[in-house]
Amino acid sequence: GERYVGRQRRPTTYGGVMWKDAYRCLSSTMRIPETSITSGSQNPGGGAVFASPRLRGRHSKKSVADFFGVWCMINHAENCRTKTVEGQTGRRRRRRRGHHDVIREPLALPYRLDRRYIELKICLQNTKSGYGRVVIPDISAIRIPTVEEEDYFSSWGWDKWDGDYESTFHLIDVGPWAPKIVLKRRFGDDDAGQERDCKDAEVWNAKCGLKDIILRPFEVVVLSVHISCPDGLVYETDVLSSMSSIRVPVVADGWPSVTKQSCVEKHYSGMKSKGISISPFLSEDALWEYYCQLPGGCLSLTDRSRLVPV
Repeated sequence: GERYVGRQRRPTTYGGVMWKDAYRCLSSTMRIPETSITSGSQNPGGGAVFASPRLRGRHSKKSVADFFGVWCMINHAENCRTKTVEGQTGRRRRRRRGHHDVIREPLALPYRLDRRYIELKICLQNTKSGYGRVVIPDISAIRIPTVEEEDYFSSWGWDKWDGDYESTFHLIDVGPWAPKIVLKRRFGDDDAGQERDCKDAEVWNAKCGLKDIILRPFEVVVLSVHISCPDGLVYETDVLSSMSSIRVPVVADGWPSVTKQSCVEKHYSGMKSKGISISPFLSEDALWEYYCQLPGGCLSLTDRSRLVPV
């Protein structure tokens, strides 16, 4: 089969002689969780995954970030183009002789007119078993560097990426396009648990200012975020081929302290309590597995069932 340079192919079979071996195998492959929104082998309509965690071995986990999975999908447009502020419309109901007509009118969005925008679906999971939570202290601190920015800051230090730096891609954190939780699930949730998670998500979405996310073991959150892009990036492929990785700052909460004595606790006590969970994007060549060019210079998805449901 076709082999992409620089991207390690994931195994197609999983398992082990014992349940512990099976869990370790599944944990090390970092496959995206199966939900109604995220992609998976049993959910072909869940959307293509364009960024996913690096494969990790059992003994290579040295930070809380190694127990945190980040996967990135796109809420595809029908024409596979990024959107502009001017092109957005809303719905307003107008009553006429006992009937309600829905009319469309321009939305007043507080965003720059000289930029284009793309909506990403970011799947987040605490992949650590047992106990201990993983916290994203500030959603607005998520960074998506370009290939050039990745090379520069990896060489000169990521501390130089501060509030004064004008990045190529910027996460929108205010207004109608601010981050929103579209799905939240805990391991083994019943109907009452799912209803509680939906209410928690509604409260979080209505919150203003600094937003954090707390994930318990195996808990999954799917986040909808809008990214501001340069005006010249017209198509989704333009954006995806420019993005190098997605970087999510995380902090451990409630993990074993260094005073614990058991073997398992000693292993976790040596972990770094802070870290950056990094998921690289597909290479430009690999992107064309999901897109095709039509006559007239238009783009389309090769599989239309991969439109992400909302």
